[in-house]
This record gives sequence, structure tokens and C-alpha cells, in this order.
Amino acid sequence: MSQSIEAEPKPRVRSATKRATKGARWNNAVSGADEQYELKRQAVIAEASKAFGRQGSQNVSLDEIANALNVTKPALYYYFKSKQELIYECHELAMKIGDQVLKDAIASESTGYGRITAFMRNYISHLTDQMGAPAILHDFSAMTPADRKKITARRRKFDLQLRNIIEEGVRDGSIAPCDARLAVFWFMGAISSISQWYHADGTLTGDQVAEVFIRFLADGIRPQTACPTIS
Repeated sequence: MSQSIEAEPKPRVRSATKRATKGARWNNAVSGADEQYELKRQAVIAEASKAFGRQGSQNVSLDEIANALNVTKPALYYYFKSKQELIYECHELAMKIGDQVLKDAIASESTGYGRITAFMRNYISHLTDQMGAPAILHDFSAMTPADRKKITARRRKFDLQLRNIIEEGVRDGSIAPCDARLAVFWFMGAISSISQWYHADGTLTGDQVAEVFIRFLADGIRPQTACPTIS
């Protein structure tokens, strides 16, 4: 049965960096109004990210998102002024997840190859975990021009960070000499496509997909041991 939210002054939203693709639920018990507001807002973003990532934002209505959360459509407008604003927030969430996964990979590994594979493993895990926020990254046209400009700048920065890691790997010897720009285009393109064909009830788990992708990457850019010559 749908539920609505009584009109009340909109509380100030505190800065929140918690991952919303896992654990955010509409009916979670919380202690304060600010926390309740932010938790429910994140629940909307998480549900929208899954729906947009799987079907494309143009094929998903706010009514469908509201039904999935068992709330009324007017309740969504308490948290977001429009569908375009919600799409933008889904992209923001995706970028935050990518930034955090990359930060963790850099902190946990010492070589370029180690950092790239750690990033791929954990990012694919996020992507296949109920088709969370990263799946929306291939759906770029539905935002306003101003929001597209902001997300484009974020994506460029993220892309440059990945290229820098590839180049560091070339310098430290863990990655064979290659065009870092094309390497990033290749493996991020492959990762972004997962949401279009992956099914949680399929033959491979998300972790297995990650390992297969990493093997593909390893065969493509890791230095190959020289074959012994035959006299």
C-alpha cells in the first residue's frame, strides 16, 4: 500500500558520503529528521539508479520508481524537483562511488597494475550488486546542459586519474608500454557495458565477471615473459 509524506519544513541536508546503492531503504528506522530525510533521499537515488541503469532513463517514469519504493509520486517531489534533477543525482552518486573505489585501490596497492586491477574488481562488484549506480553512466543525454557540463568535467578528471595510473604502471614495469588513453577507453567501455547484459541469476557472479575481465586485461597489457630461443 502506498504511503505519502506529510508536509513539513524541508530540513537542511548534512553532507553525506555513505554509499547509497546498498542498504538504503525507505522504511529504515532513524533517529532524527535530518537523517530520515537524507536516508529516504538516498533510497530514491538508489532505486532510480537501478531502474535507469537497466532500462534507460527515458523508459522509466517517476511513477514506476515510486511504486518500487511503495510511496506516492508526490512524495518523490519532496526530495527532487524533477526527473532531470534525479538523473543528475544518480550520475553524482555513480561518480562518488568511482572516486571512492579508485581512492581505495590507490591506497591498497603499490603498482600501476595492482591499482588498476583492484579498481576493476571492486568497481565491477558495485556495478553487479543489484545493478547499482554505476550502470547509469552510459545514459548521458537526459540531463540538463548545465548538469551535463558538470558531470562531463567529473568524468574527465576521473579518466585522467585512470590514465595516470596506467602510465605509472608503465614506469614501474608492471604494465607494458601502451597508449594509456586507449587502454582506459577499452576497459572502461567494457565495464560500462556489463549493465546491458549481466543478470544476477545468470551463470557468472559479479566477482567471476571481474576476474575474467582482469584476465583479459592482464593478457593485454602486462609485460610478457620473453620466450626462450631455440638454437
